Amino acid sequence: MILILGGTGDSVVLAEKLYALTDKLILSTATDYGEHVAKQAFKGLVISGQMDYEALKTFCENHLVTYIVDATHPYAQVISENAIMVSEALGLLYYRYERPRSEVHQDRIESAKVIYCKDYETAGKIIDAGEGNVLMTTGSRQVEKMVKEIKDIKRIYVRVLPKSEHLIKLEALQLMPDQIIAMKGPFSIEMNKLMLAQVKAKYIVTKESGVQGKTDEKLQAAREMDIQVILIKRPEISYPTVCTSIDEMVDLIENRLQLKE
Repeated sequence: MILILGGTGDSVVLAEKLYALTDKLILSTATDYGEHVAKQAFKGLVISGQMDYEALKTFCENHLVTYIVDATHPYAQVISENAIMVSEALGLLYYRYERPRSEVHQDRIESAKVIYCKDYETAGKIIDAGEGNVLMTTGSRQVEKMVKEIKDIKRIYVRVLPKSEHLIKLEALQLMPDQIIAMKGPFSIEMNKLMLAQVKAKYIVTKESGVQGKTDEKLQAAREMDIQVILIKRPEISYPTVCTSIDEMVDLIENRLQLKE
């Protein structure tokens, strides 16, 4: 059995291609929304729910998993580290699909005003020490870590998916409705520019998510408007085996399956 840890658009494409090789495959997403999106495109088994180390280990044992394909978001550090530990504990094969950094992405980083941050707390401190409004585009999960470092919360604007759980969380942080942009992307360069102008942003916070995460469009919008980019660096994880293209991953697993026949 192959377990794909998903939650990204790439993971669904990967699941479709692997499903053509074998139907002994489960696609797992962390959220109900991720499950909904996956089921629209993938005809195989899709499950949702976050799993800690013990839950993931038990799941793999109960479902006779032999391969873990980690296609989670580049910033889903905890689940990736748990998956590596589970694969080592149970003797499973672990393969990581890592989104490539595009050449355009690197060019735009070099041409924009970018400050790299190792974590969200550091980003919050940098914003607090400066002046002007900030548009946070990193989602709701880690936003609290930045907000708590910024004394004047009136400077903060957050863009999130239009889901009630996200809005409730942001309201609990004392953010007002006019500080919350609840919209589903993808967002073009022009749309990003409109939003940055609307909130009078001097900063934009984003993650180094590559092509799928539409980081390039944010970088270009910021460059054209001379806005400071605060880029949260990808976590440094020591993956046992990494593939940087979907086809490379499919070929790798296809060869492994043929060897077992």
